[in-house]
Amino acid sequence: DRLAASGMRFDRAYAMPLCTNTRIQLMTGKYNSRNWKAFGILDPQERSFGHLMQRAGYKTCIAGKWQLTSYDPPDYPGAALRRNTGLRVQDAGFDKYSLWHTGHTEEKGSRYADPVIEQNGRMLTNTAGKYGPDIWTDFICDFMSRHRADPFFVYYSMALPHNPMNPTPDSPQWKDPRRRHDDDTRYAADMIRYTDKMVGKLVAQLDHLGLREDTLILFFSDNGTNARVASMFRGELVRGEKGKGSELGVRVPMIANWKGTIAGNQTTQALIDSVDFLPTLLDVAHAQSTLEPDLDGISFAPILMDQTSSTRDHVYIHQDPRPGWDKDRFALIRVAINDRFKLYEDGRLHNVINDFYERKPTWIADDSAEERLGRRELQRVLDAAKPYPMFDPQVVPRPDPNAPYSQHAFQDRGGYVVIEAEQIPFGRDESWLIENHAPQYTGIGYLRSIREQQRPPEKGVAKLAVHIDTAGPWKLAVRCRSDHVSGRQENKFWIRQEQGPWLQAELPRGAKPGSWTWARLSQPSEFQLHERHNEFFVAPLSQNIKIDRIVLYQSDRELAALDIHTSASAFHPWARP
Repeated sequence: DRLAASGMRFDRAYAMPLCTNTRIQLMTGKYNSRNWKAFGILDPQERSFGHLMQRAGYKTCIAGKWQLTSYDPPDYPGAALRRNTGLRVQDAGFDKYSLWHTGHTEEKGSRYADPVIEQNGRMLTNTAGKYGPDIWTDFICDFMSRHRADPFFVYYSMALPHNPMNPTPDSPQWKDPRRRHDDDTRYAADMIRYTDKMVGKLVAQLDHLGLREDTLILFFSDNGTNARVASMFRGELVRGEKGKGSELGVRVPMIANWKGTIAGNQTTQALIDSVDFLPTLLDVAHAQSTLEPDLDGISFAPILMDQTSSTRDHVYIHQDPRPGWDKDRFALIRVAINDRFKLYEDGRLHNVINDFYERKPTWIADDSAEERLGRRELQRVLDAAKPYPMFDPQVVPRPDPNAPYSQHAFQDRGGYVVIEAEQIPFGRDESWLIENHAPQYTGIGYLRSIREQQRPPEKGVAKLAVHIDTAGPWKLAVRCRSDHVSGRQENKFWIRQEQGPWLQAELPRGAKPGSWTWARLSQPSEFQLHERHNEFFVAPLSQNIKIDRIVLYQSDRELAALDIHTSASAFHPWARP
């Protein structure tokens, strides 16, 4: 609060819904859609703000959380392709470092009591009974003292306040060493107080060294509050929505403080995106010449210098934390936000000025004139930032009330129809993902619904229109997989022909997690198809089933139809030229 009172508070600053996604954008100035590899992996080819500040003549330091080199435990599907493939901290552009989770996830240990810390190339061996945040702030204070005569850049990637929610040294339970690793939501408040204490310690050191007037302090959060934590906000008791694209998931606290340069008691509604930090740092350091030419970030230094009230007209959120252990429960989120409106890729539009909690979405058919204009502007942002080349409307038609695809269908290739997930014009409740490392992978995306369909579904359904040249009995096969096959919960989906009953299909028994295989229908997979137009509907029964390829075929074409190298069918108007 004191930093905000003596500086500038940003009320419209946006992070990503999860920490790693934000920190990669923060360090590179690029959207996740451009350089994302996997959760806990930063592409070693990227140049971080550490590299660029070094190039600008600064001594650089990082402390706290790393988690950008290796993440998946050995038994997670595909882990062998990703372990140890991320940027190593010693190559990340920092002269000095003191960090938790610099290696494998299963070796990371505690970040709080008795922490596991790598510091300047060696593992600390004297951390028993100590508290990680204390070690890191002492490390930073020492670094600033040693380099008080040099220009320096410090990135304190704080571990606080993050689950596990443990006692701090100021908690009564800390006195009992057996309680120091207790995980209980009630410690969240203690952790927030300790966050404040650590920030105060660093500010006090800058005062002690006489460097406050030479130092820009930026305070920012990397995602919304944990869902376990309830807080009073704007007069309401609300739960955190970390992991979601809602305002409670992505709008975060931000403060800029620079004694003698930034006037105090300022608040601003200027939009800030996490990709903006890198160009701002280089701007303040008068090192714009070191900037990469292809950044997504925009410097907000002019706002700090009171030269303008805003530098960007929209924020773009692209989060898909997969692949990654414990991240399959998340889906792709794409959102565009301007000063008034927020548009999700599925078509929901919210006026976040009047509806901060996003309780009243507006769909395109109900837009007012103002909403129509806002939707048009934000749709241009989403379309311009299409993450995957196949998502070009000219190649993969998308739902559009002004250009319906009711007369389009997947074409019979002479006894079989092959449909790949990225070809399907997707609706509101589907999401997409590049899966670069799937064995014998045939497409660039797979279909998966955001919501579980425990009952025969009404929403979240993919409609498959199929043009058949020969009526009669046809068979159906669906190529799918689950990364966590567990009983009945993670391996089933729904399928229906036209107005017929919903049928359940599932992975065959013995299917291995992470392996593509052909599903087994609960009833015989033979359908009577009409000449010309036929329709099928597909929807997941759980969030973790993944559908890559759907095939219809006549019995004598089975060999070609089920060959995964067989090209997909075209998606064209029913009546061929």
